[in-house]
Amino acid sequence: MSELSRKIEALLFISSSPVTERELREALGVSLREIRSALEELQMILDGENHGVFLRTLAGGYIIETKPELSDIAGRFRDNAGKNRVRLSKAAIETAAVIAKRQPVTRTEIDDIRGVNSSSPLAKLLELGLVKTAGRKKEGRPSLLYVTTAKFLETFGIDDINDIPDLDEIDTEEEST
Repeated sequence: MSELSRKIEALLFISSSPVTERELREALGVSLREIRSALEELQMILDGENHGVFLRTLAGGYIIETKPELSDIAGRFRDNAGKNRVRLSKAAIETAAVIAKRQPVTRTEIDDIRGVNSSSPLAKLLELGLVKTAGRKKEGRPSLLYVTTAKFLETFGIDDINDIPDLDEIDTEEEST
C-alpha cells in the first residue's frame, strides 16, 4: 500500500462523517489526481476477503464502513460497548481527581479540598466502580479511606496512577498565552 493510501485510510478511519476528495487534497497537500489514485488503491485493498471494512462513497465523500456481512456482530458490539461508557458530572470528576492525587483519602478530606459536600459524587464513583474503600483511617475519627481502581485507570486512559501530573506540572491556558 502506498504511503498516500495509508494516510487517507488513517484520515477516513478517524472521521465521523464523509470526507471529500478536496478535503483530502487540502489535508495532504497533493493533487486531486493523486488522491483519486490512492483512493482506488485503498478501495482495491479493502475489497479483499481479508478485511472487515470497505471504502464507501457517501454524500459526495468517502467513509470506511463495516462490511455488510459483519454488520450484525459490529452492531451488537457497539451496543454493548456503549453501555460501558461513563458519564460524570463536574463534581464527580473533581472528586475522582482528589482521590487519585491524595489516595488513600477520607470523605472529610475530599470535602475540605473541594469546599463542598462530596457525598453524592463519591457515591456515584463507588457505584461505577471507579473508586473503592480501602480500610479505615487509624488516627483520629475512624473514617473510611478511598482509593482509585483499575477501572478508574482504564476509564481515564491512564497506565499508572503515578502518570497523573501534579497541578504545577500542567500548562494552563492562561500561562501559555
